[in-house]
Amino acid sequence: MERDSFLYKVRRKCQVIAHKVVSNEAMSKLYFKIVLHKQLNLDNPQTFNEKIQWMKLYYYPKNPLVVNGSDKFAVRDYIEKKGYGNKLVPLLGVWDRAEDIDWDRLPDRFVLKCNHGCAYNIVVPDKSKLDKASTIKQLNTWLKEDFGAFNIELHYSAIKHHRITCEEFLGENITDYKFFCFNGKPHCIYVSTDLIHDRQAQIGFFYLDGKKMPLHRDDYTDIPEVTLPPFYDEMKQAAEVLCKDFPFVRVDFFIANNTWYFAELTFTPGAGMMPFNPESYDLEWGKMIDISGLRK
Repeated sequence: MERDSFLYKVRRKCQVIAHKVVSNEAMSKLYFKIVLHKQLNLDNPQTFNEKIQWMKLYYYPKNPLVVNGSDKFAVRDYIEKKGYGNKLVPLLGVWDRAEDIDWDRLPDRFVLKCNHGCAYNIVVPDKSKLDKASTIKQLNTWLKEDFGAFNIELHYSAIKHHRITCEEFLGENITDYKFFCFNGKPHCIYVSTDLIHDRQAQIGFFYLDGKKMPLHRDDYTDIPEVTLPPFYDEMKQAAEVLCKDFPFVRVDFFIANNTWYFAELTFTPGAGMMPFNPESYDLEWGKMIDISGLRK
């Protein structure tokens, strides 16, 4: 569903209202039933999606590392401290209000983002063609939103300082390597192409050695094989370092211009409603997340 469609906007407003009047647990169970057609077991979570649901309700919002790691601006400090500051996409500016953006000082191409959620991005390949008034309006609308209210991702709600960042434009041809990491160890990768055009993207799941996994997403065209880049081992080593502090995290990197960059840390893929085909992977991956110590 397109973000600027009427139905999308109505759905968002309904989600915010429901978040204010219905308990987080009840809303999570409702969304889980609607999206995955299953009952959500929060008392004894076993599957990947159930454990992500449990953590986003009871653990993530209370963990400052998760909250800062979800903040698209604050996470930069975490990456610096882990020794990978040279892999951050160059930052061109940070503002609290869209009206404060100094357009004249920005290059011809750049990417604007809000720090407190997902898909708050505006890619600008040609500044001369940018509708600045519309862009300012959109950014300020996003700044006012509580992204965590939409799908009960409360760690986003815990981000109190909403900002706009501007990053260097990396080009039209960007590939995403996402490392799924369990209890401090990378397990597999999810490769996505054509990020600029999103729904034209092809995606595929692969083992760490590049072999294809029998796991698919039915809403995207599948990548049958992948040629690992020459710096793949560097990315894998970085993922190993960056995932150590978390029971689960997806460590994402961009590949562009014959090199790699840190993209983001993702703690709730699909908001804990990730479709698995085959479904057996939901339980298999769930067994790899140990939350026993978190529940005490």
